[in-house]
Amino acid sequence: MKLPSLIAAIAESKVGLKESPAGSNRGPEIQEFFDADDYDPNGSSPGDSGYAWCAAFVCRIVQLAMGKGKWTFVRPTTAKAWGFEKWSLAQDSSTWTKKPHGGDIARGDVIVFRFSHVGIATSAPDENGWIETTEGNTNLKGEREGIAVMKKTRHVSEIRSRIRFRV
Repeated sequence: MKLPSLIAAIAESKVGLKESPAGSNRGPEIQEFFDADDYDPNGSSPGDSGYAWCAAFVCRIVQLAMGKGKWTFVRPTTAKAWGFEKWSLAQDSSTWTKKPHGGDIARGDVIVFRFSHVGIATSAPDENGWIETTEGNTNLKGEREGIAVMKKTRHVSEIRSRIRFRV
């Protein structure tokens, strides 16, 4: 299975994981996401949490998909949604950042939204420009500061850029 397909499948497997308590940006179900990024607001102690975690979610999903394989790019560890663009641009041709995206979205792409949020595309756009995504730290309203990993339907007009893995 190619990396983008694996990324999308792993992201979808996390749907339903929630913060505990709701609205806390904490909880045992989502701790693995916080452990995947390099942001430690409480110092170097392990188990840092309590901050917006959409980027940490995407970091963890990509890291899980990469497994122990040998890759020519470094694992993402950014805690910033828009930081994914900087991360991708610093890699080799294994990742491809397209900004503006021009509607060129595929399953397994990292989607960077205009409203400082990030997720994983689980479909290409339909004829009306709607895509399916899986996102961490969102809610039923589709906000960027939510409580769970959820499947969302987003319009391509909300997307700032996309990052595609070519491996």
